[in-house]
Parts: sequence; C-alpha cells; structure tokens
Amino acid sequence: MNLDRLGEFGLIARLASHIPHRSRRVVKGIGDDCAVYSQPGGNYMVVTADALIESVHFDLNTTTPEQLGWKTVAVNASDVAAMGAIPRFAVLTLGIPKTTKVNFLDRLYKGLGRACEAFGLDLIGGDTVSTPEHWMLSLTMFGETHKKRLFTRQGARPGDAILVTGTVGDSALGLQILQSPGKKWAGSATDRQHLVKRHLEPNARVKEAAKLAKSQWRVTSMIDVSDGLGQDLGHILTASGTGAELWESALPLSKPFEKMCIKNGLEAGELALRGGEDYELLFTLKSEDVKKLLGSFIKYGTPVTQIGEITARQGVTWVRKNGTRQILRKPAGFNHFKEND
Repeated sequence: MNLDRLGEFGLIARLASHIPHRSRRVVKGIGDDCAVYSQPGGNYMVVTADALIESVHFDLNTTTPEQLGWKTVAVNASDVAAMGAIPRFAVLTLGIPKTTKVNFLDRLYKGLGRACEAFGLDLIGGDTVSTPEHWMLSLTMFGETHKKRLFTRQGARPGDAILVTGTVGDSALGLQILQSPGKKWAGSATDRQHLVKRHLEPNARVKEAAKLAKSQWRVTSMIDVSDGLGQDLGHILTASGTGAELWESALPLSKPFEKMCIKNGLEAGELALRGGEDYELLFTLKSEDVKKLLGSFIKYGTPVTQIGEITARQGVTWVRKNGTRQILRKPAGFNHFKEND
C-alpha cells in the first residue's frame, strides 16, 4: 500500500500498533494533541512534537525569520493548550541549509524568544544539523496540568454543546492570498493584511485553556483547529464514538474574512469548515454550562461561540444557512501524504 492511499492518520494508526506502552506512567500515547504521563504530586506532564518543513509548512519568500520563529513555538503551544495544560519547556532541533546567513538565525531566535515570553515557557536546548537545501524546524514542548483537568479528544457525549474560541477561516484565506501573488484580489489592503498575519503569526490560546482548566465548567473534550474545523471535529467524534450537528449560520467569521469572501465570490462557510491553522480551541461542554461560560468569556475579552451539538448518530450533519441539511461523510482538512485542495 502506498502512503497516498494510507494518508497521514492511517499511517499514524499503523505505526502506533508497533509501539506498546511498557510504563504504567503513560496516561495517553499516540492519538491526541499531546502524549501524557503521570508524575508525583497529582499533576500530569504533556509532551508534543511538531515539525515545520520549508516548502511544505512555510515559504521564506513570504515568511520573515521572526515570523517563522514565532509560529514554530505557537503551533506547539496550541497543542499543549488543547490538553488544558500550561507550556513549561521546549527543545528545538534545527536543520539549517549551509547557505544560511548568521543574521537570519539571529532574527529567527528573536521570533522564538518573543513567542516563549508570550506563552510563558523556556527554550532549554536541542540540536542543530546541516541540510542540503531546505530548512527544517522540529520543536518538542512539555506542559503541565492537574490530572483532574486533563482535556482530551475523547469524552464528548450526545447533547453536549460544540464551541470554538475566536474566529475560523482567516488563516486559510490568508494562505490563499499568499499563494496567489499575481491575482488581483478585490477588497482593502488592510483586510488582506489581517488575514495574512493570522496565517503567518497565529495565536495559541494558552490563557483561554488555563481559564477553562481552572474553572468548574464540564469540558468533555477538546482539540485545537490545526488541520481544519471539520476534520478536527471529526477527530473528537471518532475518539468519542459520537456524531455532530454543525450550524453554518453560527460559525464565527471575522469582518475581514467575510468582506473578502463576498467581494471575491468565495463560499465563506465551506472555506471556514475546511480551512486549517486557525489554532483556535474547539471543545465540547455540558449544555447546562454554556450560558455561564459564554458570559464569563465576554468579560474575559475572548469571543467563544456555540457552533453545534454532539449527537448520538455518527457523522456530521452540516446545517446550511438556508436550512438544508447535508451529511459530511469525510470532513475536509489538511492531510499529509494525500492530495489537498
């Protein structure tokens, strides 16, 4: 079987079957945003690793070294936040082309340092190697959470509300703009810059995750939106053995996103559903807690929106603005080794 048929998530499942857990300290292995292991004192440590490859995850023609450093930390901090954990430490492996100038590295580390300060963690080591042509950055991050407030993809139950922080779709449209420099986009330069920045400089919802973890709200599952809203919701549903009803009219869309979609003839709902790299928190919550949570987050300053409901019937029912209902059998999103739109 070729990798293009197996796909990223099929490959992960296949490889995981070869690696048994020998330690009783392993709480969760492969299959979530982070691996989890226990430590003395009632806390759990979480660990995640993420690689950024030039020409796959970033283009140095459109990304500054500072932005690359920021994003390398942010995408990992988002994984840690999705478990309800606080980032603590990180180690970084760099694959550096021999033609790289020292000034580039200084600027890269400026971005890394700014992100570490913003998300409250220390970069404590790593490795450097030379590469023939392209950049590679692989960061491993460690976080910490109390064992009673660990959030995973598993646990959503019928009747739970589906909520998301912030807005969705911005990063995907920002990437489209970056990848079509010759296209004459209708709309303001300010709106385009907002969307592009959302792609190049994503924000990890570390503080918001900490607020959820410290609360008494009954969060039943959580993930970050990295591969696409539809696909990441699918991970929760698969892990929980449930389905969902998703409401197009409720999707939180930024004004720049909406305006650019209207002016350029783009289907906003579809783009927001399949677009990835927003790094917002997507989570499920007992319905009785929704009103209090939404009210609290309004005061906190971060918008949170209910966009659907967990159902017993498996699969995703996409409720369009006009009231029609569509079954999404394979929610779209990014998948390594398979062709992506």
